[in-house]
Amino acid sequence: MEELIKLISPKYKALEEMPYRQGVIGIITNNRDQFLLVQMVTYGEGQWRFPGGGVDEGETHQQALLRELKEELDTDKFEIIKESTQLVEYDWPLNVVIDQIKNKNRFFRGQQQKQFLVNFVGETEDIKPDPSELRAIKWVDYNDLPSHFVFDNQWGVAEKTIKELLQVI
Repeated sequence: MEELIKLISPKYKALEEMPYRQGVIGIITNNRDQFLLVQMVTYGEGQWRFPGGGVDEGETHQQALLRELKEELDTDKFEIIKESTQLVEYDWPLNVVIDQIKNKNRFFRGQQQKQFLVNFVGETEDIKPDPSELRAIKWVDYNDLPSHFVFDNQWGVAEKTIKELLQVI
């Protein structure tokens, strides 16, 4: 914590004063009602998430999502259907905050992400994951999602958002 305080002052007096990085998440479905999951290169073997990333200055959230999907999956065969009212907000571990400051000059305490329902309108072979960012991708049935979401409250947030976006009762 002492190292963090040195890094953030005089800009901030405490971690809690730092802003959240704005981000986007695409809950992507295909024509078989499956969901696209990605495994980041920094993730462990059983750790998955929906694709997405950060919002650059001057971008709308929708523009950022389509850019991120193109960068990570090398295709633009996506159609944004709906924006969720659910906002995902979480703090990063201290080592991540420190790493972001030291290596990227980014002064954020965590992320605040908007989520979107996205339809994949291409063919499976159109998706070509960027190996510098993604270790693997997979299409998963709804009932199999909970076993892929291992981070704290990851499935709870995803379930609530999917139900809202798909208007499942």
